[in-house]
Formats: sequence, structure tokens, C-alpha cells
Amino acid sequence: MNVYRYKLLFSVISVIILFFLFKIWINISANQYAFNSKIPALRGNIYDSKGRLLATSELVYTAYLDLRYLKSIAGNAFKRDPDFIKMLSNFNVTYEPDDIDGKYLLRLGSFSKKEDIQKKVPAQYLKFLSVEPEERRVSISGFGLNFIIGKTEQRYGISGAEAFFDKILRPVRDGITSISYSGFIGNKTNTIKIEPENGKNVVLTIDSVLQKKLYNFAVKYQQEKEATEVGILIMESNTGKIRVALTTQSWPTYYMGYFEPGSTIKPIIFAAAIELGLAKPDTFYYCPGYVKPIDNLSLTIKDLEKHGDINLYDGLVHSCNVVSILTTKKIVESYGQERLYEILTSFGFGKQTGIELPGEVPGKLNTPDKWYKSDWAFMGIGQSIGVTPVQLLAAFNSIVNDGTYITPSFDEKKPITAKKILSKQTTDMVKQMLLDVVEKGTGVNAKIDGIRVLGKTGTAQKNGKKDVTTLFIGQVELDKKYTILVWVDSPQKEKLSSVVATPFFKSVVLELQNYLSQEADKDSTTNDSNFVGWTLEQIYVYTRQNGIKLCINRYGLYVESYELKTTPEGTVLSVNLTESPVRNKTN
Repeated sequence: MNVYRYKLLFSVISVIILFFLFKIWINISANQYAFNSKIPALRGNIYDSKGRLLATSELVYTAYLDLRYLKSIAGNAFKRDPDFIKMLSNFNVTYEPDDIDGKYLLRLGSFSKKEDIQKKVPAQYLKFLSVEPEERRVSISGFGLNFIIGKTEQRYGISGAEAFFDKILRPVRDGITSISYSGFIGNKTNTIKIEPENGKNVVLTIDSVLQKKLYNFAVKYQQEKEATEVGILIMESNTGKIRVALTTQSWPTYYMGYFEPGSTIKPIIFAAAIELGLAKPDTFYYCPGYVKPIDNLSLTIKDLEKHGDINLYDGLVHSCNVVSILTTKKIVESYGQERLYEILTSFGFGKQTGIELPGEVPGKLNTPDKWYKSDWAFMGIGQSIGVTPVQLLAAFNSIVNDGTYITPSFDEKKPITAKKILSKQTTDMVKQMLLDVVEKGTGVNAKIDGIRVLGKTGTAQKNGKKDVTTLFIGQVELDKKYTILVWVDSPQKEKLSSVVATPFFKSVVLELQNYLSQEADKDSTTNDSNFVGWTLEQIYVYTRQNGIKLCINRYGLYVESYELKTTPEGTVLSVNLTESPVRNKTN
């Protein structure tokens, strides 16, 4: 009887063992003894033209509290648990008990290390906690750079360069770490790791340090002139690369807004007339201080002064409205309004320039069939047409760049796009006029000793209002040729560009010259013992390569201060970061 019982017991145990072995085999074959961990891929970095970091991503760990699971175990009693309230306080989460009703997950916050999260959570709540690796985007937001860099949401670019270059910057593929094991059969462990494929980097044409310097300068000038806006565009004449693009306005008017160009359009009109053989620099006119552009029409357009006998050359130097309107009239009478329209569009007016920022407006240039009878005359003095600052910059650059239109660009790696629209013979004539505008004409306040300045003033009326937009556009040659546009909108103290925008242009050029001189003198070598000014990316690479533990106390893109110390756990580099570029004092 005992033997029978032992046999029965042995049989039962054998069946149970076989069952478990079979179950283990099923689990192993189905890979159920596997641990999978996702490694998020990150967006690519955005740099300025000097290699300074403008935007980057970092891997952080975000804590979520599973409220549905918590409620299923503890009901609603946890809402007033002192440990629960203290835990939320540890994460700086403010709430009312009823606020979490109907919620499944409560986001507690993001941290660079998982350990920082676990320290803040009482033991009894750890099982309700989910920690997910996520991407955090960090970028410079001041000095007008935020309009250029843009923003992201849910790992996608939604504005600025983040949106335009989204397909390049966007993460390609998340990585994964997979660990499969079997504890009963051979104690075998297999680990498979697939590295994430991050997005590619983008280099912009902007010089962020120069942008910051000039932005602060523009804000100060806006206050001085009691203006509503001050803007600056600086572009390399030969490449079209925009080094500075800023406005003190709350939105990027330089490509999403437009104004009447005023007298800054006159070099374009004069160049077109010379190119068509309708005028020469010595072509004679008479200015009585006004002009009636259309016979049998009671329309009179006034000039600022009576110039008397005047030729085309001096008409540009002294910004004579009569000369400009009569020159425009020659174009219209000889070739029709359609030809004038073609001239304006050939300089890029009425259409997008194609700069690498979303939302660019085409300005305002109606087709001739929608023109009023006198529109052509007003266009000759920069009215009845709306241009964006970047359009005007590129159009004027065509003249000072020997008749070649260069497409403006924010993409440092983009090939130059150019087209010939004027002969060098024509532009040489107009460039000499523009030189004398500064030497003895309306732009004399832009004159700088030792620097060759070509330029043109412009004062644009604002839809019948008393306010005006004052403009000055010009070219200077420093380390290379730069085409620069400045505008001051609705100044209250003075109203003429010759006394508002022109001296500001001069100050901008001097600031640019000083900056370029400092950059040329700066030692390019990096002192490894001083991390001030290093980018976040450089710090990450340095600490990984040298086996140093990194502790980030304040988030940003650049090292503002740091402490390097030796601890029982090894060498620790503790850094405070800032969003703004910082100059290393040793450089």
C-alpha cells in the first residue's frame, strides 16, 4: 500500500514538473522571458554659423503616477495621505484633491537621472510609478533668435527652423535594449542592443553672438527714438547668407510683414531705366518741387524741396521724387505698365524669397490689371507697393552685387543661388551714385572714415497716418562685403530717415566692425581647464571620454559656471548652464 502511495505521489510530482518544464519551454520559445527597454532617438542639433549650439535635445526621465491603478488599490483615501501630499510637493506639483478625479495619469516631472525621481517617492507609492525615457528640447529664446530657431511639440517642429528643417532634424528610429534569459535551462542570457538613430544636425547662417550684441543695441535705440520697432538685417553680399535678422517687435516682421519701401526703391527704378537705354546719369530733368504725372488729371505729387535743373545722377543723390516719377513714366510710356511690373518682380518683389523659415509673406504687388491709373507713378517713389525687409535687402543687393540677384538664405550649407538681372556697366553707374548719396547726399550721416559706404535713404508713409517708417539700406566692405538694412518704425522725435535711420545704420556698421575685429584677435585654442562657454554637447562628450560624472544644476545650452571636484565616487563636474552664449575668459 505504501509503495502504491509513493508511486502515485511520484507520478503527480513528475506530471507537475513536466508541466512547468513545458510552460518554461513555451515562454522561452515565445520570448516571454525577455526585458525590452526603449532608447529614444533625439532630434538633431541646430548650430549657428560659428558652431555655437542654438538648440539641442537631451534624454530625460519623466515620472508618471498611475492614478487608475492607485485608486483600484487604495480608493480615494490616498488623496489626503500626508505622504502623498508631500510627494507631490517634492515634485513641485500643486493640486486640489478633486483635480485628479477622472485622470488616469499624473505627470510629476522630468529629471536627468532616475535616482532623482526615486528619492522623491515614498516606498508605498513606488509600485504605482512609471518612469519613461523622453526627449527634452532646449534652445535659446532671447534676442530675436526664438523667431529663427522656432519651437517643437511632441518631437515635431512647429515654427522657425525647427519646422522648416523638421524632416532633417526629426529622430529617425528609437533604439532598444532586449534581454532574454532562461533560469532553468542553462541559465543562458542573450542581450541585443540596437542604437537609436538620431536626427541630423542643421547649421544656420546666423551669428548668435553678433545678433545678441545688435539686439540690445536696437532695443536701446528704440527707446531713445520712442519708436514702435527697430529692425536690422545683415547679409553677406556675395553669398546671400544672413548673419543677423532681428526686430524688437513681438513677431518676425522681416519676413512676415511688409512696408512701403519709399525712396529705397529709386536705385532700382534708375538702374532699370539705364539698362533699357531710356536714361543716363546726365539725363536732364527739371524739378519745380512737384510733378503732375498724368496729363488731364488733377493729381499732384510733391517733393521735399525744389531742386530746379537736375540730372538723373543728382536725382538719386538728393532723392528727388520728380526725377524718379518722370523716369518711371519713361518706362511706362515706352514699354507699358506690364514692363514695370516685370522689372519689379525680377528684383523679387511680390513673391517669396524662399528663405528657410515657414510663413514668409510675398509682400504686396498687384498685377497691372488691378492697378489704379496713377499707381505706376506712386510705385516710382516706393508707394502703392509693399515689400518685406528681406525682399528689399535682396533687391538692393542685386545692384551693389554687380547686377546679380542672390537668393537670401538661413541655411549655412546651402549652395548659392544666383541669377543675372542687370549688366555690370549699369550697376557701376548706379553704385557711383549710391556712393555719393553717402558722401554728399541724403545719406551723409552714414559716412564713416576709412569705410566705403554705398547707401540709400527712405521715408515711407504709413497709410495716410502721420507716422512713418524710416529706412536706410547700404553696403559696406569690412572683412568682406555686407549688405545691411535698418528700419525704425514710427519714431516720435524725428521723422526723416536722414536723421533717424541713417545714423543708426552708421552705428550698426561700427558695432559690426568692432565685433569682427574682436573675433579676428581672439585666440582660437581652447583651454581644457576652463569650461566656461562650452556647449552642453561639448560637456557631454568631454565627460564621457574622460570618465567624469556630470551633474547639471541648472539647465541651458552653455556653461556659465562650474565646479570640478574629486569624490569617493570619482571626479564630478558640476555645471550651471545658461541659454545665452558665454565668452570663455581665457580666449
